[in-house]
Amino acid sequence: MRHAEIPTPASASMLPAGSQRPGLRSQILLAGGMVSGISAGLAVKVLYPGSTHLETFLVWFVRPIEQLFLGSLFLLIAPLLFSSVVSGVARLRGSNTMPGLLATTLAYMFAVSAAAALIAMSMTNLFRPGDGIPPEIGQRLLTMQVAHLPSSMSPLIPSPWSPNGIIVILVVLSSAIAWALPTLRRQKGQGLVRRCDRVFAVGMKVLSTVMRFAPLAVACFMFDMTVMFGWHLILYLGAYIGVVTAALVLQVMVTFMIVVWMRADVSPAVFLHSVHEAALIAFSTSSSNATLPTALKVAESDLKLPGRIARPLLGIGTVANQSGTTIYIVVTVLFIGQFFGMDTALDRQALVFTVATLAGMVTVGVPGGALPMVATVLALAGLPPEGIGLVIGVDRLLDMARTLVNVVGDLAIAVAISREPVAALPATSPGATSQ
Repeated sequence: MRHAEIPTPASASMLPAGSQRPGLRSQILLAGGMVSGISAGLAVKVLYPGSTHLETFLVWFVRPIEQLFLGSLFLLIAPLLFSSVVSGVARLRGSNTMPGLLATTLAYMFAVSAAAALIAMSMTNLFRPGDGIPPEIGQRLLTMQVAHLPSSMSPLIPSPWSPNGIIVILVVLSSAIAWALPTLRRQKGQGLVRRCDRVFAVGMKVLSTVMRFAPLAVACFMFDMTVMFGWHLILYLGAYIGVVTAALVLQVMVTFMIVVWMRADVSPAVFLHSVHEAALIAFSTSSSNATLPTALKVAESDLKLPGRIARPLLGIGTVANQSGTTIYIVVTVLFIGQFFGMDTALDRQALVFTVATLAGMVTVGVPGGALPMVATVLALAGLPPEGIGLVIGVDRLLDMARTLVNVVGDLAIAVAISREPVAALPATSPGATSQ
């Protein structure tokens, strides 16, 4: 008995070995880098206040490492963004899922992503975790990143974000190409998608290599920031983590429960109990793609969803339903704007809302996959992409939490759509028959 083919994202099949399931060792090293950087910064601030040697150490050692790490990360954004959008949208456009079911699925996912962005924006504006930094210090922090670099190092630091319009063009162009692919002859269209898969796989391999140096970079970031802000930095990061976590909890307990209760007439308690296994795997792996087999098992065995509905929907969800990531992007971008004392007026927040809502539907479902998208949204909003260095140290912890939300959201939408009239229609694609 055959089922509708799952539109597997590039990231699910083309990732380098070991990138889907981050080891405990890497998490410990990242946490160690953050703790050691903060501890060293506090010690220097207390024992050697105003030392002239400190500035020399920052300029010639700490900040070049920061900039080389960020520059390497930013250089990967263009190929990863283009390849993931082309392959992801092309698979959605040309999937074997019946057109009515696909349209209903995307409508649900867009609504859930928009609700996530609204919750995140409301929470960040209400609690303002980045407020409290004197404007002159925030501006100094912005200018010191590049202005204080040794001249011999400057040519090594790429600046790919100066023309912000290029990012917009890249997103629009890749989406247009992906949308047009199914109109080509099958062999030509699939050939381009496979090439994008390979580009994505190579980019992720390079990214995994760059991330090996993340503990050292995180230690440098935390040392630099702690020397300037002292104990206040810990308070700001704690407030930031608290706002992200609270917004994620609201997304699960309010948005998802409304979806399963009001749209599918399923008890929230029963739903949460049924999905706990998939949620645990998502939290521990930080990867929606790595959790897909468990999510399929939960959908069919525990939630009793028909395979012809659950399989394509959860496959699409690994590409197009990352509402936890939407929350992370919105809170992070607004937090960085508040931290640096930069204007976050209504028009700029509307741009962040729109881009983050769409970004949550194309962000790569792998560990660390949101970092390039955060840098993209920062650039589009006119905020310094270098500000991402503030949150890299705690990204892994928040990555685990938002992946849990992403997977639970996929299952909630699958439950709701299984009760929709369109789900009762027979599949029209070849090889897609009801269970």
